[in-house]
Amino acid sequence: MNISANLILVAFLFFSFCYGQNEYKKADDRDRIVLTTFIPDNVLESTPSARKLFVTKLSQIATRHGIGGGEVYPNNRFIISGDLNILTKDVLPTAPPKFSVTIETNIAIGDGIDGKSFASEYLEFKGVGTSEDKAFISAIRKINPKHKSILKLIENGKQRIIEYYNSQCDFIQKEASAFADSRQFDEGVYVLSQVPQVTNECYQSSMDLAAEIVKRKYEFECQSKISEARALISNGDFSAASELLYFYTKDMECYNDLADLLNEIKKGLCSDFLGQAKGYWANRDSNSAAMSLAKINSSSPCYEESLVLANEIARYLDEKEKREWNLDYEKYKDRLVLKNREMDNESSRIAVIREIGVAYGKNQPRNITYSPILR
Repeated sequence: MNISANLILVAFLFFSFCYGQNEYKKADDRDRIVLTTFIPDNVLESTPSARKLFVTKLSQIATRHGIGGGEVYPNNRFIISGDLNILTKDVLPTAPPKFSVTIETNIAIGDGIDGKSFASEYLEFKGVGTSEDKAFISAIRKINPKHKSILKLIENGKQRIIEYYNSQCDFIQKEASAFADSRQFDEGVYVLSQVPQVTNECYQSSMDLAAEIVKRKYEFECQSKISEARALISNGDFSAASELLYFYTKDMECYNDLADLLNEIKKGLCSDFLGQAKGYWANRDSNSAAMSLAKINSSSPCYEESLVLANEIARYLDEKEKREWNLDYEKYKDRLVLKNREMDNESSRIAVIREIGVAYGKNQPRNITYSPILR
């Protein structure tokens, strides 16, 4: 076999090794401390543009320091909040007249459910504008996320939140287990998924418990998942059926019920990918054909046929196409090496937990009444 054939075969064998795993993004702020931005309803209620800017400033402070992401868990108990006291408000004798305001801003981090303030800082700013709203906007724009007082606020707030999770870890896990015992699996996972990674031991034990709850959830939903998968297969959607059942492993009690279905899915996927490859090759698109062939697992029933097609493609390539293929192959290889590192068992497990937690949180109404932490 010539070098191009070897490269094609290596490429799709490499893909075959990885195929069947889900792709997950790298860890971000969801794995750290997450704060929801919140300000009381009466703050700047008569100047909506200034109020909107104030909320944005609080979000910028949280995001800049790696504690943003409240939109992921909208009912998160920990908040960054702010209040404004108007120290002076004057109309300047100019033509046209301008408004001048001096505001005192109290920015706080705390537990919005229990109403406990963990850290707070007062800052004073002045602003001038052609309207009262614009004067407040001028003052709020001067809030600097890098201000030393804000840096102090963030560090103190982070430390207190970490202390909270470490001291309450047993109670958090008991609450999650109680939800799971009541078959409220998603809520149990949601509770655990909010534990930030920086808590170390609490985070690891919480992820272990969350994985157990996810397994219980899938065991409980096994028969309904089978029915869903059968419906997808009847519509020829083998990829969606495979994705629906990917979490089930041989150590699960219901795996025997899935075995025949998984074989059917494997056959269907194999036929789909081989058909795609033949279609691409009919148009002499060797790279796309190789990508489709790469998705065929070595245990698939059409694997040998895929090798025949790979050899046919390899024999056809001319020198120019070989050079182009070599360049593309290096890109594919580098991408796969990175993807493989991200798809180890641990990251896949955490990604499933996060996915369930985020989906549950986003579907819940924002019905938490935050107690004041600004007093």
